Amino acid sequence: MSSLLDDGLVTDALHGLTGWSGDATKISRTVQCEDQDALLASVAESADALDHHPEIDRTGGGITFTLWTHSKGGVTELDIALASRIDDLLLAVCHQERDALGQVHGIDELSAGRTVIAEPAYPEEPDRYEGANPPTINEPATPRQDAGPIVAPDAEPGTIEPEPGNAPAPGMHERVSKRRRRL
Repeated sequence: MSSLLDDGLVTDALHGLTGWSGDATKISRTVQCEDQDALLASVAESADALDHHPEIDRTGGGITFTLWTHSKGGVTELDIALASRIDDLLLAVCHQERDALGQVHGIDELSAGRTVIAEPAYPEEPDRYEGANPPTINEPATPRQDAGPIVAPDAEPGTIEPEPGNAPAPGMHERVSKRRRRL
């Protein structure tokens, strides 16, 4: 169960969230989004997963999310987690993403005119393989590689394979008799 946060902890948590304000009793954020229905559907799905539901107010062109844990009478870690998730969902619905420096950009804006070249996972050594075939990542396996000895079904059920060294002849089977010999 989540614990109630005091004003200092809520203030610290709000510094890491975009556009949220409030205190230890409630936190809220008003957002503008072209596809409000998609945002609300995404938030509802996340809220169901967390079993924690925000108060939602649609006014004009914006949506206001208000969060607090009713059973605790104030803001808990669950409210902060849901607020962070709402921030992420808003970026996704508005086709935006946050770069490594924390700046928000349109997805098309970040990738426009930028070519990404993947570096090889291992350094190339052209002199080492000159005139020879370089190794492949996965060498082809032989059919019996690491398969162990061949185990064939016993041709004569009820026989025992003799131990090496005491067999009358290599590969000979010794018949096990069910009757005992009388002396």
